Amino acid sequence: MKRHTAMLLVGLLTLSGVLTACQTDTKQTQHHQHHTQTTQSTQLNITFQTDPAHPDKDKPVKLISHITADKQPVEDAKVEFEVWKQGAKHEMIAAQKTKSGVYQATHTFNEEGQHVAVVHVTTPATHQMINATFVVGNPSASHHGTASDHKSNLHLHIEAPTDAKAGTQVPITGHVSKANKPFTDANVQFEYWCEGDDKHLFSDTAETKAGHYETRLTFAKPGTYQLKLHVEKDSEHDHTTRTITIK
Repeated sequence: MKRHTAMLLVGLLTLSGVLTACQTDTKQTQHHQHHTQTTQSTQLNITFQTDPAHPDKDKPVKLISHITADKQPVEDAKVEFEVWKQGAKHEMIAAQKTKSGVYQATHTFNEEGQHVAVVHVTTPATHQMINATFVVGNPSASHHGTASDHKSNLHLHIEAPTDAKAGTQVPITGHVSKANKPFTDANVQFEYWCEGDDKHLFSDTAETKAGHYETRLTFAKPGTYQLKLHVEKDSEHDHTTRTITIK
């Protein structure tokens, strides 16, 4: 009887050890998974370049972005290039991953002059973007100067939804930077009007984070609207315009 009791105690102790080990492994696994999620939400490093470096008018050019996080290639990003010539229509171009951490699209520009590119990067954990400028062709000095009415060094970008509806509040954001750094504490307004109407409306903004100026606009009726972003601070004064369709 004593022998059976001793064997039973040994068995229970063995089972307890196995359960403890399993719990320890589970805790270690959970900790490891949490660490992976933290890594995914770290700051992205985004670059932009064209190939060739000096694109020609009416010839295909490669738009290339290298994306890393913690010095490791980002493999699961959705990348889009928003490109336009100052004062002209914006185009959104989807990129494809061509190799580890490298996303690329091909586009043909039919106008010479200075162009703006905004690289939109979306991952499961974050959305970030950078802007850059590049020159297409070999524009004359006078033509090149028209890229900005005030010849400022600001980079302006208007972010607006593509599915906005009349009668609802539509979030609009103005992104303002200088030398790839947020341009803060500026006086920023949106001017907007429906094409064909003489009446122009204005809306102040709030700087929700460095260089991001936000407002909410309500459009009275469906149609094609012009949004004009005005930025002023000290000697800097610039603006940019884009078109938005309200359904």
